[in-house]
Formats: sequence, C-alpha cells, structure tokens
Amino acid sequence: MPVDTIEELRAELRECVFTPAERKALEAELAELIRQRNEALAAEGGISPLLLHLTVHRRYGSLVR
Repeated sequence: MPVDTIEELRAELRECVFTPAERKALEAELAELIRQRNEALAAEGGISPLLLHLTVHRRYGSLVR
C-alpha cells in the first residue's frame, strides 16, 4: 500500500508553496491514493467501506471524494 507516498504528499502539501493548479493536482493525487488504500482495507474484510469513508472524510475533509 502506498502509505509512504500518502505521507510524502501530505508533507509536501503542508511544507511547500505551490501554484493553485499544482496544489489541486497534488490534492487529487492524494485523494486517489487514500481511496485506493480504503478499498484495499475494505477488501481485507475488517472495515466497512462506509465507515472508512466517514472516518477519512471527517479527518481530511475535502481531500477525499
């Protein structure tokens, strides 16, 4: 799972200055990686997709679609 990539993108978004277009692209990439991670966790059977979505949405707001 791309956990390291997710953390790297989060750090970049926190610490770097981007143009609006660059920031939007990075946020979209981060949201997609989070979605993929959530699907993999749900497929493992321990967590419902709805619970994962609600938990992540509460934590990351608009970054998750």
